Amino acid sequence: MKSIFWLLTLISLVLSYSPSNVIQATDKNFQQIVTTPGKFTFVDFYADWCRHCKKLSPVVDQLSQLFADYPQIQVVKINGDKDGKKMSKKYVTIGYPTLLMFDDSGKHVEFDGIRDVESFSNFIQQLSGVRLDQSKQDEVEEIVQEEEQEQDAIVSLKPESFEQQLQGTQYAIVTAEGSWCNFCKEFAGVFNQLANTVYARNKNILFATLTVDEQGNGEEILDKYKVNRLPALILVKDGDLANAVVYEGDLRRIDKVIDLINDFTGTLRDRTGELKEGAGVINHISDSIANANGDYQEVLAKLDDINGETVGFYKSVIESLMVDPNALNVEYNRIRTILDKDVDKLSGVAIDSLKQRLNVLDSLVLYR
Repeated sequence: MKSIFWLLTLISLVLSYSPSNVIQATDKNFQQIVTTPGKFTFVDFYADWCRHCKKLSPVVDQLSQLFADYPQIQVVKINGDKDGKKMSKKYVTIGYPTLLMFDDSGKHVEFDGIRDVESFSNFIQQLSGVRLDQSKQDEVEEIVQEEEQEQDAIVSLKPESFEQQLQGTQYAIVTAEGSWCNFCKEFAGVFNQLANTVYARNKNILFATLTVDEQGNGEEILDKYKVNRLPALILVKDGDLANAVVYEGDLRRIDKVIDLINDFTGTLRDRTGELKEGAGVINHISDSIANANGDYQEVLAKLDDINGETVGFYKSVIESLMVDPNALNVEYNRIRTILDKDVDKLSGVAIDSLKQRLNVLDSLVLYR
């Protein structure tokens, strides 16, 4: 009887391995997996509704492949929404995803660094004492290089397809530069900072370069848009090239360029990429709420004709005011606490969303 039990247990463990070498654990077998003698276990606690978990999932799959030939290391996922609720309740203290490293005694350490393959790999090697061989280290380096290439947000435009490449973009910020131009080379560093740091979270803004070479390729674009000196910025909204804005002013001061792009795109970023106070606030809607005297139906109707990232939140605010105005205080304090204590656990997109909501509530501070 005992042999049948262990056979069934073994079969369940074998079946729980996915093609990525990740073990899919459940409440029933989790403790057995993480206390397997001689094993170190990296565990990803996730939830189906968590978009950060979905983004992280392929990274954990890559990690499992990296350690596939190292029997001392096992990589595990457990679903806190389904058959891993009990274990997730026990080990998840802040939110999803939660990443823990267990030794075979069941003791664990939480990972709180950058969530990429290189950082995970270093974390596992440090705690387990297991060292990847050179071929695996090279594999990690290749993954890092691929990620860096993907993170480069600047697109290189070709003169013959310049207009086609800008179609379908909400906002495009294009640097027109010359291959012989020394200041263009200097500005390239500033432009890279704009694309990959200041506006890295703004997926609705395309950053691109058009390079005119010494043979004159690309000059027809400069002539068409009346660009008289290099470098210059060509700013395009909604692919409307007929109304493109050409800026040939001061490009030496990054703060001035940020102000230009903020004004053009309606974004409020500082040079670190964080949102400024007032980002997300729709002033006339906040004023309308202030003057509504409890009658918010007209304000709700106005919101139906407005586009913006915080329109949905404004609707939620109005609904709260109609039911329980004190709920706004509760929401304000909740967001403030998260940003004060847990900001290092949030993605940039989540931070932006929370800051915009806080700004909206701040704009209503007199009416809360």
